Amino acid sequence: MAFFFKHLNLGGKITNHSLQREEHLEVPYKALREALINSLCHRQWEKYNLTNSIAIYDDRIEIANPGIFPPQITPESIKEPHESYPYNLKIAEALYKSTYLENWGSGAKRIMDACREQGVEEPIWRWDGGFVIVTFKRPTDEMSNDDPSRTQVRLKYDPSTTQVRKLIEIMPDGYADMKEIMELCGLKSLKRFRENYILPALADGTLERLYPDQPNHPKQKYGLTEVAKDWETNKSQK
Repeated sequence: MAFFFKHLNLGGKITNHSLQREEHLEVPYKALREALINSLCHRQWEKYNLTNSIAIYDDRIEIANPGIFPPQITPESIKEPHESYPYNLKIAEALYKSTYLENWGSGAKRIMDACREQGVEEPIWRWDGGFVIVTFKRPTDEMSNDDPSRTQVRLKYDPSTTQVRKLIEIMPDGYADMKEIMELCGLKSLKRFRENYILPALADGTLERLYPDQPNHPKQKYGLTEVAKDWETNKSQK
């Protein structure tokens, strides 16, 4: 979800009943979140060489997972009321008990309801032979310009965790290897540092690799991205 908040637009509208500005992502947060949970619940985990994915294009958003549609459901009928047929029953139970999954078989309906409530097009489901893909159409600029009280602005970057925030604050200029950065953080466990700092920072768009095409390069180093530098500069000014 942090990836969506960094790369999608934030819309705002003044409501007549409250005269307050209500803000939301260009595609409903609830719909995107539900689609992500469903992709994990129905993924074919035995296909270890394939992964779930998020792709954001100029005109659409795609969430995909390795898998198939159950025999009882098609890309067309998924929009109709149906029973739940989770590919991974144990994972579905864990998601349900942790309240990420609200009701069995209601994911597609909640996605469509959220889209209708915000006035955006319902997504389309399809299967390409290896992946189940749900595609959300991004609203066009013309649609937002129809309403003068509505604006589209890019969400400001904000570190997703306190560890990522700390990493930005202690990073030296230029590039440094993992051990050098770990020492600056005052940490000793390389495994925990990689899991709690480096990987979240890479996913957050905070760090970039010196050799991006070779993640395991023996002389790999890391540096702050321009987005992270801008955040640090603005924070200092405030």
